[in-house]
Amino acid sequence: MNHTGRRPSINDHDHLVYGGSDVVELARRYGTPLHVVDESALRRNYRAFLGAFRLAYREVSVFYSYKTNCVPGVLGILHEEGCGAEVVSPYELWIATRLRVPPSRIIYNGVNKSVDDLRGAIQHGVGLINVDSAGELHRLSDAAKALNRRVNVGLRIDPAVGWVAHFGLSPDVDRIAALVETAGENRLLNIRGLHAHMGSGIRDTRDYRKAVEVMARLSCKLRETSGIQIDQFDVGGGFGLPTVKTLTLRETVGYKLFNRPPPEPQVGSCPSIESFGQVITSVLRECCARYALREPRLLLEPGRAITGNAQILLVTVCEIKRRKNGTAYAITDGGMQNIAFPLSYEYHTCLLANRVGAPSTERYFVTGPLCSPEDLLYRNWKLPELREGDVLAIMDAGAYFTSFANNFSYPRPPVVTVSDGVSRLVRQRETFEQMTAVDTFPDPLSRAPGGTGLP
Repeated sequence: MNHTGRRPSINDHDHLVYGGSDVVELARRYGTPLHVVDESALRRNYRAFLGAFRLAYREVSVFYSYKTNCVPGVLGILHEEGCGAEVVSPYELWIATRLRVPPSRIIYNGVNKSVDDLRGAIQHGVGLINVDSAGELHRLSDAAKALNRRVNVGLRIDPAVGWVAHFGLSPDVDRIAALVETAGENRLLNIRGLHAHMGSGIRDTRDYRKAVEVMARLSCKLRETSGIQIDQFDVGGGFGLPTVKTLTLRETVGYKLFNRPPPEPQVGSCPSIESFGQVITSVLRECCARYALREPRLLLEPGRAITGNAQILLVTVCEIKRRKNGTAYAITDGGMQNIAFPLSYEYHTCLLANRVGAPSTERYFVTGPLCSPEDLLYRNWKLPELREGDVLAIMDAGAYFTSFANNFSYPRPPVVTVSDGVSRLVRQRETFEQMTAVDTFPDPLSRAPGGTGLP
């Protein structure tokens, strides 16, 4: 099955077809490892996501999570569709400015934003800055005063559902109200939003229901104590994909210690975007009626829900090794630790792209080329009989694969977009010169004499 739960598209050569292109031909043309983005799927996903929420709620805006897939050629397609930008660092803000995203369509999130970070965001005229802590709110106040610029501010809260981590302000309404009262002394801070983000790959609508309820109670409290009218609720992203799941603790232990592959996700167990939209907008309306609040603008920051199933990663099987104990290793040119890190904690389907119809009859430990015993793409995975030169397609690779990529011993791979059978290179394969562009090589002639041979 592919990322939608349907059978993959196959041509007469039994090759996987993606975005109208034969991926085996793409592998031959561009080499592997190779990221392939289905442009039509990307546009379709964005329109479907926005439509699912606007069907139930009029005031909705979508901002793509840059950290999920920060490839300018991918982001540019989404911005053509009208999507905003959700950034968490000065680097991501810089990319948004290079892509000419209107400042009003940028949300700045993230933890530990420095005075310089905040000053840069204010100077750029970012539409909303979500502060993560009391200290950050004070830094933002100082930056706004120094620049004498009015700033739209959101407060990131920890709604006590989903992630248990260091993000956001404690949902203690009295403490937040006191903080807002102090910040309100600076008339340049326009506190108008509440933000909550519960995690990644969420497959339960109840997390969003609880978060919205917490935000509504706090909004009511701020109105009563400070006269502040919150007019924006930002519920973040984190929406799950039907065919990708985060491994549970039990699955992780069984997989990494005992080489028991986890069961594939149950497609029907993940709510559709329409279901997420219906639940979130319904509870928002219910809470607004309960607390006599004006219905706020709803902000959404999806990442994997838009790009996750619109991208695949191709690798080539370079060698097969078989041990006396029966273990078979398929060594590929793509490493888990440098270009496919999400495979260490998520389930992703793997297809034999050049013989899609072949039955899965053998088990392999699929490795990368890195000199590390942990460089395993798949452990004890059932696949068709593999041969040197086979092309494997790692499905649903549009979330965090490129973001976590590094050049551990090998260059990062290129990215191509495909649409109706036409491919376009949007990121070149990294060169050795680019890998060392920030390094200084010592002059061999200035080095002290010493041994030059191997021991």
